[in-house]
Parts: sequence; structure tokens; C-alpha cells
Amino acid sequence: MPTATAGPVYGDNARLYYSATLGGAGALTEIDCVIDDAVNVDFQSTEVVYRGADEVQELLGKAKKVISGTMQTLIGDAAYLAMRTAAHAKTTLHFAASTGDITDVDAQVSRMEGKFKSWQESRGQNDSVKVSFEIVKTPDSTYASTIAVTSA
Repeated sequence: MPTATAGPVYGDNARLYYSATLGGAGALTEIDCVIDDAVNVDFQSTEVVYRGADEVQELLGKAKKVISGTMQTLIGDAAYLAMRTAAHAKTTLHFAASTGDITDVDAQVSRMEGKFKSWQESRGQNDSVKVSFEIVKTPDSTYASTIAVTSA
């Protein structure tokens, strides 16, 4: 795949990967039924007013990172079954959300260790299933979540 260039792009070939090996050392497996994902970073904040101030100030604190997305597949798909099992068992997994193949130069990759916070299935006709999910960082994880660009 060619190196990504700056500018407007329609779709980013988003991919989501997982590994049962924690600490970022395990081989990553693509969850090939994911059709879109989003990496959200919200900062905790507190409004502050002190004597003599003529404005309200807002202090930003620690980040809260969430991966959300949608997968669509047939009910018997192996990746869907593995993720459904992990969601229902509240299993901690290592996740990587990437803007293309994780080995592509200039791909933006977000990594975190987390659990499924929500798993919402919608079953259509012909044994198809659509799942909306949300993954949050596991509180006892020692792995530092990262957002980085893959280099050559």
C-alpha cells in the first residue's frame, strides 16, 4: 500500500485488531467483520471560579479513551463469535484500531487494553447480525494506551 498523504480522504480503510496476549507483545488478529470504528478521547474537566475572577475557567484532567464501532457478519463468523464470547465473559483483550493495515507506513494506530462496555446485537434476515460495541480501558491494566503513526 502506498504511503498515506495529507488531505481529504473518503473512508480510511479502518481496521480493528485484538490479541489475548496482554502488554502489547502478542500477535494481533484482525476482526475482519468490523465495518467502522471510532477512537474517542475525552478529558475529565472541572470548572473553577475564584474570588476576583471575571470568567469561569475549566481545568482539564486525565483522558478517557473509548473505541466504538459496528460489525456486520453472518452469525457463525469466527471473529464475531470470539468477540461475543469476550464481551459476555468480560475478558480483557489488547486492541489496536488502525487507519489501514497495521503495518502500513503512516497508518495511525491507537492501542489499549480493554473490555467491551456494551454489545448490542441486531439480527436481520438470512442469519446476518449487526453489532454496535464500545470498548473501554480496563482499570487495572498497566499498559499505557497509545496513539501513534507507523513509521518505515
